[in-house]
Parts: sequence; C-alpha cells; structure tokens
Amino acid sequence: MIHHELVHAVMNDMFYGGSLQSALINNIQLQLPMWIVEGLPEFSALRWDVNSDMFMRDATVSDYLPPIEYLDGYFAYRGGQSVFWYISRKYGDEKIGEIINRIRGLRSVEAGIKSSLGISLKELSDRWVKEQKKLYWADFSKREAPDEFAKRLTDHAKKGNFYNTSPTISPTGDRIAFISDRDDYFDVFIMSAIDGKIIKKIVKGNRTKNFEELHLLTPGLTWSPDGNKIALAVKSGDRDAIFIIDVKTEKQQKITFDLEGIFSVDWSRDGTKLAFVGLKHGQSDIYVYDLSNKTLVNLTDDIFSDADPTWSPDGKLIYFSSDRKDFVSRDVIPQDFKMYNFDPNQYDIYSVDLETREIKRITHTDYWDETSPVVSPDGKKILFISDRNGINNIYEKDLETGLERPLTNSLSGIYQLSITYDGSKLAFASFYNGGFDIFLLRQPFERDLKIQELEPTIFVTEFLKEKERELAKAKGENLLGESSSKTDTSLVQPYGSDIKINLRSYIFADVFRQDSLAMSIKSRIDSLRPPDNLDESGRYKVYRYKVNFTPDLIYTNASYSTFYGVLGEAFMMFSDMLGNHQIYLITSLVFDLKNSDYAFAYFYLPKRINWGIEAFHIARFFGVGDQYYPLYYRYRLYGGTLMGSYPIDKFRRIDFGLGYYNVVGEYIDFPEIGERSTILMPSLTYVHDNSLWRYIFPSNGERYYLSFYASPKLGSNGIQFLTGIFDYRKYFKLWNDYSFAFRLTAGGSTGQNRQRFMLGGVDAWINWAIKNDYIPIESTADFFFFEAISGPIVPLRGYVYNEQNGSKFALMNLEFRFPLIRYFIGGALPLAFRNIMGVIFLDAGSAWDSWRSWRAFYEPDPFTGTVTKDLLIGTGYGFRIYLFGLLLRIDIAWRFNWGSFSKPVYYFSFGPDY
Repeated sequence: MIHHELVHAVMNDMFYGGSLQSALINNIQLQLPMWIVEGLPEFSALRWDVNSDMFMRDATVSDYLPPIEYLDGYFAYRGGQSVFWYISRKYGDEKIGEIINRIRGLRSVEAGIKSSLGISLKELSDRWVKEQKKLYWADFSKREAPDEFAKRLTDHAKKGNFYNTSPTISPTGDRIAFISDRDDYFDVFIMSAIDGKIIKKIVKGNRTKNFEELHLLTPGLTWSPDGNKIALAVKSGDRDAIFIIDVKTEKQQKITFDLEGIFSVDWSRDGTKLAFVGLKHGQSDIYVYDLSNKTLVNLTDDIFSDADPTWSPDGKLIYFSSDRKDFVSRDVIPQDFKMYNFDPNQYDIYSVDLETREIKRITHTDYWDETSPVVSPDGKKILFISDRNGINNIYEKDLETGLERPLTNSLSGIYQLSITYDGSKLAFASFYNGGFDIFLLRQPFERDLKIQELEPTIFVTEFLKEKERELAKAKGENLLGESSSKTDTSLVQPYGSDIKINLRSYIFADVFRQDSLAMSIKSRIDSLRPPDNLDESGRYKVYRYKVNFTPDLIYTNASYSTFYGVLGEAFMMFSDMLGNHQIYLITSLVFDLKNSDYAFAYFYLPKRINWGIEAFHIARFFGVGDQYYPLYYRYRLYGGTLMGSYPIDKFRRIDFGLGYYNVVGEYIDFPEIGERSTILMPSLTYVHDNSLWRYIFPSNGERYYLSFYASPKLGSNGIQFLTGIFDYRKYFKLWNDYSFAFRLTAGGSTGQNRQRFMLGGVDAWINWAIKNDYIPIESTADFFFFEAISGPIVPLRGYVYNEQNGSKFALMNLEFRFPLIRYFIGGALPLAFRNIMGVIFLDAGSAWDSWRSWRAFYEPDPFTGTVTKDLLIGTGYGFRIYLFGLLLRIDIAWRFNWGSFSKPVYYFSFGPDY
C-alpha cells in the first residue's frame, strides 16, 4: 500500500509538478487514463500476483474483459497492472520507463505509446487482449468452474450486486449467514442452505453507529452451537465490538474490549468461548474471550500477524494462519530481530494449545499462502485454502500422516471456508463471473481428484522458473567468490592481461581491505538510514512538529447564480503537512473593495471538534421599492463567524456557530441615504446522513437536519428573530438505477424581524422568472436572511420564484428517478451522451403567515367545485444530462389546482437534485 501511494506521489510530481496549482500555472492539460494512474502503482508495488492473476482469468474466460481504453473502476487497478505486466514480459521493464517519459514529453498518451512501442493504443489493446486469452483460455478445459463441483446459492448477476461473502454455515447445516451488498449497503442475511432462499435480514450495516462498518475482507461471522445466535465483529462507533444477535428475536448484546480492532470471530463448540483476532498497538494476535467469567486472554502475543482462528472440536486447540514462518515462540526470535527485514507476505497454517500456549506449524510452503482452516469432526484432518498452483483451492491435510491433497481444481479463486459440525457440508465464497457468490460443497472429505498436485498456472510456472534462475545465479556467484578468493589479489589488470600492476608495496585504508560486494550492500543500506536519528540508548529521537503552511490549491473559477448571474472568483488554500491547519482565501474583486467579495477562513482540525473562524465581505445590487421604478441599492454584508463541528459518529454530527454581522444598504445615486443593521447570531444544527449517492443523486438511505438561528436586538440597528428549519429526505432503491425520493421540509420564523420565506421555482434556474418581476428584498434584514440563512425554498415546479411568501412554509417532493437513455451517439455532429436520467415528480407546498387564515382548498362557487387555495401543487417530468462537464436539469411542469392543469412551465437549471 505504501509503495503504491508513493508511486502516486512520484507520478503527480513528474506529470503535474506536484500540485494542482503547478498544473494550472503551467497549463498542463494532459489527463492520464485511470489504467495508468492506478495500474502503474499496482505493478510497481506488486509486479504480478496471484490475486490479480485470478481476477484477470475470470474476466477473460467469463468474457467481460474490456479493451485498454475502457479500463476503469476496479479494472483500472487489476487491468492496468496486467497491461504493464504484459509490456514488461513483451518488451522488458525498461520500456515502461520509456513509455512514461515519452507520454510526459509529448503530453499525449497515444503519442507516447506510438513513439515508444511503434504501435497505437488500439493495437496495444488488441495484442494485450489476445495475450490474456492465450494465458487463460487453456485453464477453461483443465479446471472446473465453482458451480460445477458445488451448488451455487447466490447469484450476484441477477441481483445486480458485487459482494456475497463471509459465509458461515449453521452447526446443523440448514442455514447460512453471509454479508451482501444486494441492497447497496453491506448487510447480514440468513438464507436457506438448501435452495439459497433469503430467510431474513439480521443486520442492517453502514447505517447506524452500532454497525458502522462490517469487516468484509476479514469476516467475523459465527454461529452459536445451538444455532440460535450469531456473533460478528463490526466497527461500532469509535472502536470495534462483537455483537451477539438472537436470530429469532434479533435482540443484541454488545461486547467491547480495549482493542483497536476485532476480526474473524469463531464460537467454541461448548458455547462458552469466542476466539477472534485482536489488534492492539499495531499488533494482531489470537484472543479468547470467556463468555461466562468475562475474561480475555491473548494467546499469541507477538509481533507477527495472525488471522482466521477456528476451534478444534474438543476445544483444546485453535488453528489459525500467520506470517510467522518458523518463529513459533519468543525463544527462537533473535534479540536483534527487525520486522522491516522480515518478509510478511506469506501465510501458513498453525495451531496453538490453549493450556500450554505452544504453537505448532502445520503447513510449510515457501511462496504461497495457506489460509482459512476448518477442522474435521474427529479433529484428525483440516481443510484449508492454498494458492500454491496460482488459484485459491481447497486442500486437505491429514494431521497424523502429514499428507496433503487438493479437493478442488477450481477455475476461480475460493475464499472463506465454513463447515458444519458433522463435516458433511462446506460453504465458501468464490469470485466468479465478475462478482462474489456463496457456494455449498457436500461431503468435502470424501471428494477425491485422484491427483496429489494441481497443474500450476502459467504465472506460477514462470514465477518458479525465475526463482530457480535467481537461486542458480546466487549459487554461481558464491562459487565464483570462492574461486576468486584463491587468486592473488595483490595483482590487478585494469588494462588487460598484458599489463599487470603489483600492489604489494602499497598500503590501503581499512575500508578498502573489506569485501567490495559486502561494502556495496552496506553502503546502500546506510544510505537509506537518516543521519542523526538515534539517541545514546539507540532509541529514535522525537522532534517537535513544526507547522509550516504551503499552498495546496490556487485557481480561478466561474459559477452561476440565479439572481446574480455569472460570478468569477479566485480561490487559495494553504495547509500544513498533517492537514491539521487549513487557511482559505477567496476573492471576487470588482473595481474596489466596497463592491467586491472576499473571505478569509482558518480551520483547526487535529481534535475531534473541528474549529474554524471566518471573516468575509459580500456586495450585491438590487432594485428596491416600486417594481416599475425601483431604486437601486447596494447591499453589503460583512463580519466574522466562529464555527465548530462535533462528529457524534460517522453518520451524525452537531454544527454550531456564533456570527457577528453588519449589513449596509446604500442607495447608489445618493450613498448617504441608506440603512444599517447589526446582528449577533448563534446557530445550532443537528445533521444525520447515511445516504448513498449513485451517479447524479442519492439512491438509498436517508438524511435530515434540524437548524435553529436566533439574534437578540443589539441597539437601535439590531434585528431580533428566531428561525427554525427542518429538512428530511428518504431514498428508496427499487431496482438498479431506479429509485424513489421523498422530501419534506418545513420552517418558521418569529420575532420582531421575523424571516419571510420565498416559495417556488428551482435552484440555479437559468430562464428564471419571479412573481410580479420583483425580488422581495426591501431591507437589510431581508438581505441578511436571503444570504446568511435561506434563499428561495425549492423545488416547487410549475411555479415561479416568490409564488408565495410568508413567515412559515412547508414543502413536500416526490420523485421517481430512472435511466432514460444509456448511450446516445449523434449523427452529423460527433456528440456522444450517456446515462441520461429521467424523473417524474410531484411537488406540493405552501408559505403563509397565519394558521387561522390558511386554507388548503376552497370552493369559489357551486359550479367550479373544490380547488386549491393556499396549497400549491405541481407535477411533471424531466431529464438530467451532463453537458460539457455541467449537470443540466430540464424540467417540464404543470400547475394542478385539483380541478385542472395549467399550461406547461419549462425549467433549465444546473446542479444535482435533492
């Protein structure tokens, strides 16, 4: 990971000068495709690996491998890595550096590849795709797909999701609990182990504090021995926890420890203990928690990484995977052992005795991982996953004889084993046909492939040959070293064999008497060690952090405002290295400071509460008074605010602030005529948000806020008010890309200078209209409310701005959102659009002053019937499309008065929906 991110830093500096500011100043318009942005760091960090090989095999044989030009999303990582591996194998590693330098010099990916390889990007893509078929299509006839040797219980393709993982089968084998994102969020489901039918959703993840995050990559699901409860490890608020959940009643019990992480929980057969992986001080160990006496024991307690604990049937042993190699006890670890000199990238299976704490190594492989052990009912055999042939397969090991044999020869990788108490059913997850699914294998111990070793993949074959060459080279160098040591080192021949120089009469410093190769290695290691970083006792020196601000971003920007038109601004951001301190400077200069916008803000971010201070000045121009003969005023709002934000958890926070504002309204022709107000306004907002965005608007979850603003009257120029606003939004996913959105917002204001809310129209409306062609800003208080608290209450389509206004308002929006056109390619004009979304909506709202006079409906006369009075209703349909990088909204709406529809009103606007 660190290697990957460092390559990003090098690429950023190489192509863009290290910052967006440098890219803007130097007008660097080169946009690297994602397959280079993510693929090159992956290749540099890993070159090629088993997981990437399994992913590309599945993409190739399942026929969803895109050409290079369309390697995006997760394909940008694995596919991009594959492209660079292909170039390395075909042309050599040096060619990769040449390609990158040519792209940098020519400022074009296409030209850089053409110049370096002599072929176009499309030709490279065609050759790369053909190479993938050569690499992987042969496996199709040699191996079995997971659904050929096991029963498939989930189908990610039909559900339109990606993950069905972390299966844990009940002790009797009738149910399976698993994690899935079929409802967008990661939830825990229980399904039938017979036909895969969903029985219930037991946990709703990623929505609340208790289940903030489910550990997808390190599954932590397990059944109680009686099958009535499940236990799972989750991120719960500021720390991890174990939840025990009754399957029938869904009653929850939360167990927490003084640990930084909890993963991979397993319940003992007698029901009294839980084994799990605990993380503390950066060290992962196997822990056992006694449910009866509430005690916690660390069984391994060392610097090595441990994972996948599982109980033996008699409860005396715990099997697990680890990177510890032969370091099975503290006694065999050298005193000068340094973890940075140790290779932690290879896992084997081990066992630990609960009573003696003795650790035994069960499997021994040099380059491959053995993980996810499960135990036979008699405790004499284990099943585990190994990638020794290049694909994750299930293997069996007889603990008495030591014999190992493969039980599967899978085309796709297998993950996360779970077995019944009687050993008759084995559940596992597999990445197959572009997603993860759950499979069930019956009688796994009786399965016999009639072979002892699986045929390795091409990658493994080449990998082992490379290792043999490295060993042979190392052995040859040793032999050469022994031979050369027997020669007379006092004679050197730098000018050929005919000219010899006798060095017996010379005296050299001690540094030149040592072995040159050893000195070369030592000098390289020493060059990587920072100087003067250790104290007299050998400990690292601790230096006090110094805050130094550097520019992160400096750019100019243009924006559109309905009432103010196109606005230009310059934006500058500065921060320190840790991002604990941030400074913002925003300017929009017009003639002089009095007519300009500018703001300065500082944020202090190292603690839980984020603090900020801001000073600002805003100038706007309005026509005030008679709509036909208005007086043009310049309104200025300036002052400062103190802000704070307290995160309760991932989904909730409290924002608060205290602002001091001065508002000045000046008649432009006679500046001495005007109005001035002073406001001291505290504010408080509670925010909840667990919504998930999909493309251009949220598609699932909910979000809401409740805000209060108040101001006491300060002197004769003060204004006094109390305003409250509530906004609730709920999103329902119907099918893939189909959703339904509900919104309800309401608010009110009271006090001597209560706020009046403008209702109607849409946000960022281009062809806008306002009732009576008049913006109802008649005082400094109106301007303050408009700028500092709330602009128009929208959307209420079918109506114009300020259709109604009052000190109270309520607005409801219902919207069905769906994909209208996936792809559209123009004819004569070379224009292409994709993901044009459609909406069908119903808006209803009202703004008023007095409840007593407000009426939703009335009958104007006996012949007309019931029609709306104060209630405004609009309905229609619309389109959403990205045009030149801007999200354009096109809506067509009709007013509905309960008896008839009006003529259509057309809206063209920018920005996302609610």
